[in-house]
Amino acid sequence: MEHSISSPASLSLREFTFLDNPFRLLRRHNGLWFFADDVATAIQCRSTDALLGKLNKEEVRTLSLGGQDVVCLSETGVATAIRRYRKPAARRFRRWLEDELLPVLRGEGEAMLAADQLEWALALAAEAARQVSRAVLDAVLENGEACWQHTRWLVTLDYERHNRQKHPLGRMMGLNSAVSTLDGLAELIAVPDGMPASDTELVKLAAACHLRLAERMSLRVGDA
Repeated sequence: MEHSISSPASLSLREFTFLDNPFRLLRRHNGLWFFADDVATAIQCRSTDALLGKLNKEEVRTLSLGGQDVVCLSETGVATAIRRYRKPAARRFRRWLEDELLPVLRGEGEAMLAADQLEWALALAAEAARQVSRAVLDAVLENGEACWQHTRWLVTLDYERHNRQKHPLGRMMGLNSAVSTLDGLAELIAVPDGMPASDTELVKLAAACHLRLAERMSLRVGDA
């Protein structure tokens, strides 16, 4: 076998072997960045400077690694380099890249994303439990002797990923109460038996909407 894949040296730096030569890359939040020197060797380019001269500036970036600056190519830059050098070495490198290296890296990326999502979900669940407890406690204390056992609860949760937690809001609602967006409210009214509202409540709602529209129309006429 002419090439192999080794274990990672760190969470961001990955080291591989292609045709007995080292091949290194950095995994960053904005994608994969390949060492320009290693790409030039893999496609048998005469020098790294000659390779960089054929690429766009957006495809090249200097990154800091262990206190040293390393010139790297984006995944798009590597693909451009392979297209520019129509040599057997470039074609062999492209096959290894597409058939072996990138599938391994993408599989690792999906596993990292799944683990990150699980950690976030667990943190959010723990925070939701804390905020619900706080909101219910505050609402019961504020309502004194209210029959809170026979009510619904409206709890607003607020959670930011980097532990910038905010105070929740909780309040009791009657069993005949409901929560809806303005768009959803119109749909609930239009559907038969969609919203348990009496004729009097619907008339009040229609009157309020009519007054609001009349107010807005008078303002528009005045501006004209």
